[in-house]
Amino acid sequence: MLVKILRQCHLMIAAITAILLLCICISGALLVYGHELQRALAPSEWRVTPQTQTLRLSELVTEVEKHTGSHIRQIRLQDEPDLAWQVFLNDMTAVNLNPYTGEVIKHYRYSETFYGVIMLFHRWLLYKNDDGERPFKVFISIASLMLIIEILIGLWLWLKPKKPLKRLRINWKAKPKVLLYQLHITLGVICSLPLILIAFSGMTFHWKDATQAVVKTLTFSNITKVEAPKIEQTGPLVSVDKAYQTILDNLDGAKLQRLSFAHNNALMSGRVQLENEFFPHSMRWVDMNTGQLVKKFDAVDQSAATATWNFRYVFHVGSFGGHFTKILWLILTLLPVFLVISGGYFYVKRQRKGKKS
Repeated sequence: MLVKILRQCHLMIAAITAILLLCICISGALLVYGHELQRALAPSEWRVTPQTQTLRLSELVTEVEKHTGSHIRQIRLQDEPDLAWQVFLNDMTAVNLNPYTGEVIKHYRYSETFYGVIMLFHRWLLYKNDDGERPFKVFISIASLMLIIEILIGLWLWLKPKKPLKRLRINWKAKPKVLLYQLHITLGVICSLPLILIAFSGMTFHWKDATQAVVKTLTFSNITKVEAPKIEQTGPLVSVDKAYQTILDNLDGAKLQRLSFAHNNALMSGRVQLENEFFPHSMRWVDMNTGQLVKKFDAVDQSAATATWNFRYVFHVGSFGGHFTKILWLILTLLPVFLVISGGYFYVKRQRKGKKS
């Protein structure tokens, strides 16, 4: 009786979430190599000719603000010398900047780029109401949760019969229907854990408090909260070049990835990536009143919960192991599409068989 109920649940969950899961998985697959696709589609807008040295930061700031009429909020530097720097402005637009010449290559809204559209669809289904809220994002998390439940039910159904391990086999010479069934079970079981973790890591971006509680419970530790110092302007600020140089002098072997400018305060911050980090979570803060470093945070050697939480983004997108994990994640991201379609096929075949009998 329980098996029958779970089979029905397995079917119903797939049927209810099928369209949304297909959208999430396909858009997620595009995002795995989204930046590379975007650069390939319009290389002149995203790539530059490398030179021996970049311009001074103050010169770059002057060029951007003169071209756009808006102040800079953040600059995202690039590891590859032939990539344009991304500059985000206070008017919520962005520019691609040639750091060697100061040329503004492209002025745009993030939501209008190839990557931006796919990202907004993947995380929020594009919709934003008049209050700037994105109410549809909850459906993304619900679909991710349903995928986790669906996988767990599938694992239970696989484990219930005797000798479940013998069912994890693929006979490539079998009839197409039998081969499809074997692939459905085998791939679903083997890939269950990474799929659950990918789905859960996606939920962390929308259900932060609940997922943090899960992480803290499973790791028996707390997540370190990093707070920026509060620095008010007390007089003329030092030049951005001096503040920038202070951050560079205090990298301690890290790579500067993002530079945030003072906004309603006197604080410049640099987000840096240490050698043992997969993503830049370490910080450096400079008081623009004096040009001195006032605080730094190194994300390494933190609690297990903090390390797990900080790892969630690179795990979700599969970038932590270079092209190997990105290709693997591309396959994993599309796997639910195969499972939904093959499961639907088996259901239709059973229904037709039942009508004939």
